[in-house]
Amino acid sequence: MPGFFSRNTLLLTLILLGGTALRLYHLDTYSIFFDEKSTLVISQGMVLDGSDQKEIYLAPTFTPKEFWSDKTLADYYNAMARSDIGNSSFYYLLLHFWMEIFGLSDFSARLFSVVFSVLIIGATYLFGRRFFTENTGLVAAALVAIEPFFIAYSHQARNYSLTFFLTLLATSYFLRIIENKRDSRSTIYLYAGYILTAGLGLLSHFLTITVLLAHAIYALFYLRTLSGWIKMGVSAVLALSGVTWWMLFAGGRWTLSNLQDQADLYRSVAEKQATDAFGVILPATLKNVFFKSLPIFSDLIIFTNGLTDALEGKKNVLFAITIGILLIIWYRTRKYLKLPELLTQAIPYLLLIPGFIFYSNHKFQFSILSVSILALSFLYDLHVKATEKQKPRLWLLYMMSLIPTLFLILMAFKNGHTYGIMQRYSGFSFPYVIILVALILQYYTRLPATLRTLLFLFLSIQLYFVGERLHEFYQDRSVKYGYFATPRPANPFHAAAKKITEEYQAGDTILYPAKPNLILTENDRNFSNYRMRDAQLTNLYLPKNADYIQKVDTTERDRIIIKRNNQALEIINLKGLRAGDD
Repeated sequence: MPGFFSRNTLLLTLILLGGTALRLYHLDTYSIFFDEKSTLVISQGMVLDGSDQKEIYLAPTFTPKEFWSDKTLADYYNAMARSDIGNSSFYYLLLHFWMEIFGLSDFSARLFSVVFSVLIIGATYLFGRRFFTENTGLVAAALVAIEPFFIAYSHQARNYSLTFFLTLLATSYFLRIIENKRDSRSTIYLYAGYILTAGLGLLSHFLTITVLLAHAIYALFYLRTLSGWIKMGVSAVLALSGVTWWMLFAGGRWTLSNLQDQADLYRSVAEKQATDAFGVILPATLKNVFFKSLPIFSDLIIFTNGLTDALEGKKNVLFAITIGILLIIWYRTRKYLKLPELLTQAIPYLLLIPGFIFYSNHKFQFSILSVSILALSFLYDLHVKATEKQKPRLWLLYMMSLIPTLFLILMAFKNGHTYGIMQRYSGFSFPYVIILVALILQYYTRLPATLRTLLFLFLSIQLYFVGERLHEFYQDRSVKYGYFATPRPANPFHAAAKKITEEYQAGDTILYPAKPNLILTENDRNFSNYRMRDAQLTNLYLPKNADYIQKVDTTERDRIIIKRNNQALEIINLKGLRAGDD
């Protein structure tokens, strides 16, 4: 038992508790947005806007009991195919049964993501400890616990937390397989674990393929036995078999055509350089791709998180980069400078002073950029001084850090638009970048005291700004992490359902608004020219066996009303409350 109460166990426990608290804070304060609306209806075997239930919505009236009629397996396939291009089947399967146990609510749906986000903290610790050191695991776990990206996506009822967890496990199994020199039956569970986690990862998000691509490239360099290649080849086929079956015979049958339709639509928008419901979509020129991908790379690293969004002015940026380069030159040549020791150690501080005079805005953050350039340059020293056993592991971290985003860049040029270059699509890289950062932070402890103080001082200042970004996220004012600059209200559909349950009387009729249906592609064509979304989402929160009389009023755009005799009781006016879905 003494080991159970060790210092490291206590630290890990505190990290896990802190990470959990950060993820639970304000978990269901703000309403679900479009993607989460899709998640909730798909998990119940329904197509967003109700094309699979047209006999209900087109009937003179319908009830919650009819809305909640039993669903077949084909209904679930259809829901995933039409509402999420056939993606994330494993996630929806787990979420469905999760909500059967814990109930259908915003908190419950998002809590599912929280669970896997916390598991990522633990998995990162285990990865760092197994392949590097105990301290590496602890530092990396602490960084994952406070990483805004992971906190933000734990607040979404979407597949990302589950997928990142599965791919981190798959990478751990993969590396253990590569490093296992014994050809014994005891390694079978490693292959089984890899097949399971990689296969389920693909069924959680198709872009898991970028992780498997990185594994394949790494294997080209470090898998050197014929038997190893045969086993990994068989494992890859088995891992891909699930998603292959899904796309050929189940809910993914239309995935490729849907993706092509999306690519054509986004390319058309990009050619017009327009801003529409999807945000800014630009043609995939070198300039556009560079500026779209730059924050994707920089935000992976806590040293530079948010700097591309905050820093303004080309002259300021060039000056900060120049200072950073001079700091590197000072460090590399300091032993050859024939200056008093005190002056030599003061040079990095002296180099930073002019910036506070020169920079026209965000003086501390420009200085953080300069120091970050110096700080990240020690990755070279870390690699050079690594043992022969550690260097291949570092190469895997480099590949996992870069390949997911490079894949997005390649696809941007292929498809002709920049829409797909998003942090969430390359979020697989975060655990590996964080482990690299944990290794670098430990390396700093070997540096001279004055330099070590400089690095940790500016990292502490950067952590303050990271905290500010988290504060913005918790206020729902973070376009970067929460997609909204203006805070969303609490879920209006849940509020409407609660009021309906309280107010409804026998003989009443509930009238739901309906907005015109937006047709973007052939796959968006519905049974009606009007969206049934308001009625659908409200019914998610109504008692499943209720006999409330309901109908859709296509002449009304925003108000949910209870019609009682000749009177109309307004339940809620949804105008401006639909979380970007108006």
